Amino acid sequence: MTEACNMKIVVASFQCESNSKAKLHPQKSDFEYFKGEDIFKKLIVKEIFEKEGFEVIPSVYAVALPSATVELATYHYYANQILETVRQNPDAAGVYIFFHGSMEVEEIGSGELYLLKKIREIVSKDCLIALSLDAHANITDELPTYANIISGFKTVPHIDQKECQERAAKALCYCLKNNIQPQAYMCRVPFLLKNDTLQTAYEPLKSLIEETFSLEKQEDVFTANLFLGHCWIDAPNTSASTVVCATTKARAESIAKDLANKLWATRRDYKFLCEAELPEECVKRAIAGKEKRIFITDSGDNTTAGAEGDTLGLLELLVKAKPTKKTCVAGVTNQNIVEDFWTVSDGKEVVLPILNGAKATVKAHGEILGWTKEIIGRSLTVSIGNVDAIFTELRSAFIEKGNFDKANVDLLSYEIVVVKLGYLFTELKPYADRELFALSDGASCVELARLNLQRIVRPMFPLEDFEWEA
Repeated sequence: MTEACNMKIVVASFQCESNSKAKLHPQKSDFEYFKGEDIFKKLIVKEIFEKEGFEVIPSVYAVALPSATVELATYHYYANQILETVRQNPDAAGVYIFFHGSMEVEEIGSGELYLLKKIREIVSKDCLIALSLDAHANITDELPTYANIISGFKTVPHIDQKECQERAAKALCYCLKNNIQPQAYMCRVPFLLKNDTLQTAYEPLKSLIEETFSLEKQEDVFTANLFLGHCWIDAPNTSASTVVCATTKARAESIAKDLANKLWATRRDYKFLCEAELPEECVKRAIAGKEKRIFITDSGDNTTAGAEGDTLGLLELLVKAKPTKKTCVAGVTNQNIVEDFWTVSDGKEVVLPILNGAKATVKAHGEILGWTKEIIGRSLTVSIGNVDAIFTELRSAFIEKGNFDKANVDLLSYEIVVVKLGYLFTELKPYADRELFALSDGASCVELARLNLQRIVRPMFPLEDFEWEA
């Protein structure tokens, strides 16, 4: 092998968590996009590679919010840019890519697997490919054939994106400098659980994650991963899995199977960490509750899981209930309402084209934030009795107080707040004296039986109850 200072590592990121039930396919303009050296505004691996004497070849960073499946033309627009960088550097010693791991592309299937296959056609057989993946990645059977090093998030909710990149990058450097050809092994675990019950700060995942850290301290183990699956993609690779990368295939297989059996043994132990009820019951409890501020999450229309944020079920229930408490339903996607009433002054009455022509008063004109906190459009808040509804012209996840501030409404003035999320984001928890998780229908419905998945591997717990061992 040549000296490290003469070796190149191609770096890229291409991410979109797909949702088969969602309607909005991501367009090119929906991807946050950087090219060349600008990708390191988002990725932290450059310093690691350069410190070890490698030449870093930046390609592109293209990341979109969870959405419907990716259309072929949009996929190729970004994938081809990465492939072109690889073609210009076919002698690269390594390739590092930050994927999500659950991108489903029309006519192709797994977007990650397709791209890796194309890269392998270009680089030498000795080139090492390292990946960072989301904890909710749906791993394909073939992925370990094309990737040598696979590192997944170890936190849900995700707060270790930086550390995940570091693990993959450092393992890649170590293997290249020591002439090691690492071996990856994946073991599929046949369960799909409610994603919002799978949180790593709590048992049983807490102990399992701690075990993966202990395994990674062993000299012959580079990464040990639990992937929890992403149930909103109807695909053969949709399930939980374990992936281990080690010095030998036998070692990786042994550990992956052991972790898989331990993960399987916990399948009945996951519970919601707050009250989870049908929407009608959540509304009743919120109205009757004595707490200062109660949040309801509309889980079936979770905009961070690919849903559009446009369903009206909870808004209709609250308007019908006529609560005496000051109430806010935040982030209802409806471009027509924003456009039609944008020129109406605050305090003026309008007749809405929804809710059976309900009369409402315009309360506030505001702005909405994208995932990276940039301004992406407008919001219009109207009052229907004690219920305020924040309509947005584009999908926008209300995950922190700043979203309410930009909409020009005072989060602290409300006693009931509805947001289109699954579990409540950490940034909102300080404002919630009580949390209610609404088991609503929609593109991100958490009830597996309601999703009507046709292409997943069967049997699959909890759709079937059966015994299994890796």
